[in-house]
Amino acid sequence: MQEEQPYYLGIEATGRTVAVLAGPDGEILGEGTATSSVYSVMGQERSSQALWTAIIGAFSSAGINTRDLLRANQTLPEVAAICVGMTGVERPKDESNVKRMLNRFNLSKNIIVTNDAHIVLEAGCNLEDFAEPAYGVAVLAGETGLAFAKGRTGQTARAGGWGYLLGEEGSAHYLGQQAVKALLRAADGRGKPTALAALVEHEWKIPANRPDSLSHHVYSLLAGLGTGGNKAQIEESQETYKRALAQLAPLVERAAANGDEVAVAILDETSAQLAEAASAAIVKVGLDQPAPAKGATFQIGGMSLNLGGKGQEKIPFAIYGSVLLSNPGQLRTRLQEALPQCDDPIAVLNPAEGAVRLAIRSQS
Repeated sequence: MQEEQPYYLGIEATGRTVAVLAGPDGEILGEGTATSSVYSVMGQERSSQALWTAIIGAFSSAGINTRDLLRANQTLPEVAAICVGMTGVERPKDESNVKRMLNRFNLSKNIIVTNDAHIVLEAGCNLEDFAEPAYGVAVLAGETGLAFAKGRTGQTARAGGWGYLLGEEGSAHYLGQQAVKALLRAADGRGKPTALAALVEHEWKIPANRPDSLSHHVYSLLAGLGTGGNKAQIEESQETYKRALAQLAPLVERAAANGDEVAVAILDETSAQLAEAASAAIVKVGLDQPAPAKGATFQIGGMSLNLGGKGQEKIPFAIYGSVLLSNPGQLRTRLQEALPQCDDPIAVLNPAEGAVRLAIRSQS
């Protein structure tokens, strides 16, 4: 490895932190991981620590002796550009706060901050030539539920993902919440019996046929809210609530795979919500319109004829998140069927690679 070559850092900052170090051709040289670094949830200190841990890990796995450098108070090799895609980054203020943290590391003067959906799209929608800007649509269903689209000329739009109170349809905790609601309706006689009842009771270790215990368990997860706790305690209560409900998402998929009507209905409704969000984002960036025709254009008798056009092309489609990447893939299959205008979905396993592509292209 030649030390004079420029380095690029791409970082996924979601419920986990993944940093990848790459060369100018996009080759991944090293990767480091850490716990969550989401600024809006973890706060500045813990977010900064997680980012630094992942970055150090990336340099170390690339064969750079970070321990000796830091002990000697020497800086790490300079990075040509850093791009981080972080959950919850939507406003200029969010971008500024994250940039300020990264600037303290003194690694690069070129820092790009965007949201996590953007780097998922970049990782999954331009596999042929990473040096070219990506376009298409990305759907996330796991920690959150949203759609993000990027047009052929670079315009972007998102739909959904407005938090667990206002709408994160498709997220793991949303599926868990729908399962709990279905059980309570069944217990009241307002809904159909479902195999989810036994699965949820076993997962949460609550008494069978006790809807009061089920309801009490859910509300107890939010016990820290409204009790005068500090901001960190309140946020931890919110995350505890979301994590507990998210544990039920695989049960919904399992029950649906076994033909449970209630679970099937939950996934049908969820896929429709995600498809609606994806379609809305697609329209906002103009991907619902035919792509410009390719090939030679001829003028014959006042008419323009293009011999290279192929008609409406399928829209590149990337997916990410525990729900969409899970087996047996019940929601994934339904979502694909609900978006016939999109190409077969590309499952993104490492969104940080999309961040690297954005970092490299920022220098071109």
